[in-house]
Amino acid sequence: MTPKKYPIFLNLEGRKILIVGGGSACLEKLMGLEHTGANLHLISLEYSDEVIRFLERYPQIKRETRAVIEEDLNHRDIIFLATSDPETNQRFRTLAKNKGIWVNSVDDPKNCDFYSSSTVTVGPIQFAISTDGMFAGVSSTLRKLFEEVLPEEDHELLETIFIMRRNLKELLPNQEERRKVLKGIIQKLNSEYFHKP
Repeated sequence: MTPKKYPIFLNLEGRKILIVGGGSACLEKLMGLEHTGANLHLISLEYSDEVIRFLERYPQIKRETRAVIEEDLNHRDIIFLATSDPETNQRFRTLAKNKGIWVNSVDDPKNCDFYSSSTVTVGPIQFAISTDGMFAGVSSTLRKLFEEVLPEEDHELLETIFIMRRNLKELLPNQEERRKVLKGIIQKLNSEYFHKP
């Protein structure tokens, strides 16, 4: 039986993330890391216009235009190898592994310690979709489906529900009392709107 991956949401705030490469794969990683609070550092021989435009909005992201060297891997928490050169990705994947650093080698599942997922964010709720790095198109299609089912206008409603639950925890610190109240609300909604005679 093939081992399953363990899904996880990482707190990357303040973590040191290196992205090697400056093309479309780099842009995809930047967009996924945009609001994580991670300390991002990019190294590439060249950058696409789209990446440059993205970086203009975030002057705090460090960018260097040069070839990556082994010393660049030091003191990193996670590394994304997003170059178009498989040999470079493979070499630095091996070096990072020897240093005990987790690596995602873009479009090369065999050389990944983890896979990036396709995500859908609806207010406080986040869905992660993965195909074990084998079929990104399926993840993208499912993401679009979730976005249609949970439209933008529902974000505020979901935020309100989460705030109400948090406030209820303060008003009713006893878990059993809180459970009774929440259960009563759900039963009322169910009987008034979803119960079929």
